[in-house]
Amino acid sequence: MAKILCVCISKERKTSSQNIHECEADLQGLVGDVHYGMGGRKQVSLLPYEKVKEYFDKSDETFRYGRFGENLLVEGINWETIKEGNRFRCKDVLLEVVRIGAGGPASDAYKGEKVCSPMEPWFVFCQILKKGILKEGAEIKR
Repeated sequence: MAKILCVCISKERKTSSQNIHECEADLQGLVGDVHYGMGGRKQVSLLPYEKVKEYFDKSDETFRYGRFGENLLVEGINWETIKEGNRFRCKDVLLEVVRIGAGGPASDAYKGEKVCSPMEPWFVFCQILKKGILKEGAEIKR
């Protein structure tokens, strides 16, 4: 079973996020997040717990949720099979994958940034298609 381990938001761009445990997700993003209402489709960022844990196991940093500015840290999904257009459901919330990876030719937003760069290839950005509450510990289905 795949599940959400934390629900995080940031108050400033390119900073670590804080685990708030649950958050309202509406068609403009995660309420209270710095990216809320900015338009565009990259409203929610997901990271695989397995890759984040691997990073912390190899570093001197103490593990903490939100370290890379992610909104959701998710465990139990085969991330290598995710493609743009895939959908995730978490109770009422429906997410659609719109981008994989934080870097690339279209956006250098995170290049060289200490916050996100170690996880750049693993970021999955989603658009919210159906609103609801995202909650820590909730099951997430593909």
